[in-house]
Amino acid sequence: MAMAMRSTCARVHGPLQGFVFAGGRGHAHAKRIGCLHAASAFTSSLALSHSQSYRLLVEKFVFSRLICRLNVRTKPSHSLQRRVISSFASPILETEVRDFGDFVEVGYIADTHGVHGELHVYSLTDFPGERFETPGKRWVRSKAMGKPVYHEVELLEGREVGGKRPSWLIKLKGFNSIEKASDLVGSTLVVTERPSLNDDEFYIPDLVGMAVMLQESGQEIGVIVDVYNTGGDTDLLQVKRTDGTSSQKIWIPFVKEIVPIVDKDGRRVEINPPAGLLELNSPGESKDEKVKRKQELKEKRKVRERFAGLKKRLTAIGQTHILEGLLSGTEPQQQDLVNQLLSIDFASFQRAVQDVLPLLDLSLRQQGHDSPPEPPSAFPCANWQELHTWLEQEDSPMENGDICRWWKEGLQLIADGRVAVVVLAGGQSTRLGENASPVKGSIDLGLVSGKSLFQLQAERLLIVQELAKLVTGSESRPCIPWIVMTSDSTDEYTQPYFEDNEFFGLDSAQVWFVKQDSMPCIGLDMIEDQHRILLETPWKVAQAPGGNGGLFTALNAQGINDRLAEEGVDYVQVYAVDNALVRVADPVFFGYTNERGADIGVKVVTKTSPDEAVGVVCINHEMVEKEGAMYSDTVDYTDKAHYSVLEYSQISDSFKHATEETREGMQLKFRAAHICVNIFSLSLIKMLGLPKNELQFHPAVKQIKHVKQQGKEWIEVIPERPNGVKLERFIFDSFKFCDPRKVALLEVSREDEFAPVKNAAAPEVSDTVDTARCMINSLISRLPSLSLSKSDSQPRQLVRNLNLAYMGGHIEGNIRDFVCIDETEQSEL
Repeated sequence: MAMAMRSTCARVHGPLQGFVFAGGRGHAHAKRIGCLHAASAFTSSLALSHSQSYRLLVEKFVFSRLICRLNVRTKPSHSLQRRVISSFASPILETEVRDFGDFVEVGYIADTHGVHGELHVYSLTDFPGERFETPGKRWVRSKAMGKPVYHEVELLEGREVGGKRPSWLIKLKGFNSIEKASDLVGSTLVVTERPSLNDDEFYIPDLVGMAVMLQESGQEIGVIVDVYNTGGDTDLLQVKRTDGTSSQKIWIPFVKEIVPIVDKDGRRVEINPPAGLLELNSPGESKDEKVKRKQELKEKRKVRERFAGLKKRLTAIGQTHILEGLLSGTEPQQQDLVNQLLSIDFASFQRAVQDVLPLLDLSLRQQGHDSPPEPPSAFPCANWQELHTWLEQEDSPMENGDICRWWKEGLQLIADGRVAVVVLAGGQSTRLGENASPVKGSIDLGLVSGKSLFQLQAERLLIVQELAKLVTGSESRPCIPWIVMTSDSTDEYTQPYFEDNEFFGLDSAQVWFVKQDSMPCIGLDMIEDQHRILLETPWKVAQAPGGNGGLFTALNAQGINDRLAEEGVDYVQVYAVDNALVRVADPVFFGYTNERGADIGVKVVTKTSPDEAVGVVCINHEMVEKEGAMYSDTVDYTDKAHYSVLEYSQISDSFKHATEETREGMQLKFRAAHICVNIFSLSLIKMLGLPKNELQFHPAVKQIKHVKQQGKEWIEVIPERPNGVKLERFIFDSFKFCDPRKVALLEVSREDEFAPVKNAAAPEVSDTVDTARCMINSLISRLPSLSLSKSDSQPRQLVRNLNLAYMGGHIEGNIRDFVCIDETEQSEL
């Protein structure tokens, strides 16, 4: 094989001084007969052979990569510099592909040429003349059904064409038109035979995979993973280190003086590298690493800039004491504080403080209304016994009474995929005792079945989905999105709890998680005219969930509203996780709200006594400026009515004890107790998620453990009385954004639907795990007995049993008695 003579040489200075590299003919070289990378650069000769003279190891580009730090100086010609750069920019990764039937790639059919069926082929071989000009048998490889298919063809003639890449025009027998030739475009031209080589010549695939040994010590340092051509006669072995000294690949010039032994049978090569070559041969920082490092530096600059702005804001609002932790502690502790401070929305915090300061005065909390509140207008009561009686009677009409109609309409909404459910699970369980689970939904209720609140609620979802399918005749079981709102305090426990319990039989795709914002806690007492932010530790601000009113902001910010709209959802039920008797996805409630055309549905129970610590639903009146008043010399006001909830602490004694005559006798005038079970239209939820409609913050006065600095010491403060304020938004404050004609109240039975778990168990204390369990057992005892519905052949009896199970009659039973939980049947959202 003819090769051009080269006289270029280089004398290396520094640690490699005295080692001369010279160009010449007859050096070890690798033969290429096929290549996967058609973009690789080729020269007129792609082979090297061993000889006694030294070769040019690496041309300018290679020297700059491998030994520039050793002050190596070379003086290659300008033409050589260009060849080095252009060839190295497109390395040859592999040049022979052995395939089925021992085929070898020699060319890639890139396009047709002319109208007589000629084909344009990119060369992948060191023997283009033999492969593309010598007539004879060849094969074309294409793919069918993902597998290689080979077709025998006959080469008639071929000729080389100009261009940057080696390419040929060939003519195949039987391909006389552009239409026939087009069928071969994208295929690969292959052969079966490999030309024999001289003893000092090697095919690249034979070199790849060989072990690389140090000849002097016999130590294995790596394995050949590739061979690169530098653009001239020099090849480089790419070696992956296996001796643990480096995770990167190194370059070894493939010349006899450095690679004296190539043992094809033993699958190894022996090398004698000059001093310093291996240490400096490792590539420097990769492009990806440089990009990553620059990005990290950019992010650090951004953090510094943000922190500088943060310090200015903290100075302006008198809260710089929270930075004292940066003067002590470890670097990770200090970094944790910086990260937390940068995550806090202090603009929102300032608005929250402005909201709550006027309300910290109890006398002011009982004011704030332009006129006295009024009780709501008359509203219906959901009598589930009427529904149960209807289902018991075989010959009763299909729509016998309001609740039966609402129930059926609600199930149709569920079957049509128009509803979703949100559980408010972001609150802390600090009031349930020191041993309580941090997640209310996972607390042990002491039931025989061992079911938690989350499991009870998930099973009601499963049952109502089954009911909707059966009653409406739907072909598939509906899949109600269940959105679990967590907080910083509960998120890390809640999601694993669902995963560990396999989502309680629900399809995991229907359970979505969204996290509400948290707010810094402030001290109740003023210091230097400020309610100062409390610190949990010197390096952590004391924070608490920002209240269930943060739901709307969270749904909007985290893309949940868009997902619900895509699912076709119109109504979303929202309830508190700590209600052990809540009827999740209540079809009666959905049907009633939809029939009323309401944007808000509100469940209420009758308040038991004037001193019961519950909020009551009422109608407030506010005097607001009339539209267009800005263009008048005088300001006109108009009365605006809206629904609201009066907190227990806001109700004056006269309102607490006010009574009125009803059909049931004398009752409290303000008796519609809000139990935090509501329905919102998706359109209203979207509107409430806009920044301009953010809900007002309220103060929640609590006992909050914290630390404070005395001199140079930090001391822990364990309060014996309320000493701090949590900043919270209440979901019922959203009622004022809705036209009162679009609010629908529905009374339900306290004994059937309201068993809150808010306090630690103790004698004569209500709303505990014990009282909730007693209410569950009482409900079970009042409901009729159930048969196993899956084995019941009567559809109406099956519906009856499913409905009783949903009402609570199967709380202690196995959900699989009524619902088939099979992953293959679970629908996908």
